[in-house]
Amino acid sequence: MPYPYTFAAALLLASVFVFGNKLRFRSHRRWWISLAGGVSVSTIFIDLLPEISDRQAKFSANAQHGASLFPEQTIYLAALLGFVLFYGLEYLVAASASPEGKPSGIFSLFRIAAFAGYSSLIAYLLVHEVWDGVSSLVLYALAMAFHLLLVDYSLSEGHYGLYESHGRWILALAILVGWSAGIFTSIPEQWLAWITGFVSGGVIMNTLVVELPEGRGGHFWPFALAAAAYAVVLIVVLG
Repeated sequence: MPYPYTFAAALLLASVFVFGNKLRFRSHRRWWISLAGGVSVSTIFIDLLPEISDRQAKFSANAQHGASLFPEQTIYLAALLGFVLFYGLEYLVAASASPEGKPSGIFSLFRIAAFAGYSSLIAYLLVHEVWDGVSSLVLYALAMAFHLLLVDYSLSEGHYGLYESHGRWILALAILVGWSAGIFTSIPEQWLAWITGFVSGGVIMNTLVVELPEGRGGHFWPFALAAAAYAVVLIVVLG
């Protein structure tokens, strides 16, 4: 994929953190968050998970006996790891909260750092993921932009002052760092499959964190309609 296209996609993702606060302060912003959740989850189930399945089948077929531990499940284990790690992160942040509900400074910094690494992996896949053309890259970039709106919303809720002053700029920079790493480095295809699996698990968990807990104000119909509409787009465009 030509680098100008992937760079434009990286700028789109970084702009979510730079300008996301503008959307947060507008009315009906929670409706947009539910819509973003539907789009990002649809991409995981319609696009990324089938790709993980294909890669897992190829890896299992090519793996030498005893050369890899659990070759039939390794990519799915990466997805499970992403899911569990982000659940654990949310648990630790909640457990560290004061009686007023404010998380400790250390855990706030740790959470922002974790999402910076996660965002850089999403950007890394812009360069090294196998795209079938500009259309598939655009669909991935749009879905991840919507997903990062969820991340921006979640971090701004729990760490408002720290995130607004420093965190969102760190995450925007992490996007560009991840893209740059993709430009200057090359890793084995199996590692790319693990990253794809890990990101998929993280997307599912982080969407659930924002949408499902009581009191978060999730809206089912925007979520469901966005998931259905984007699924149709993915099926039509990607075939």
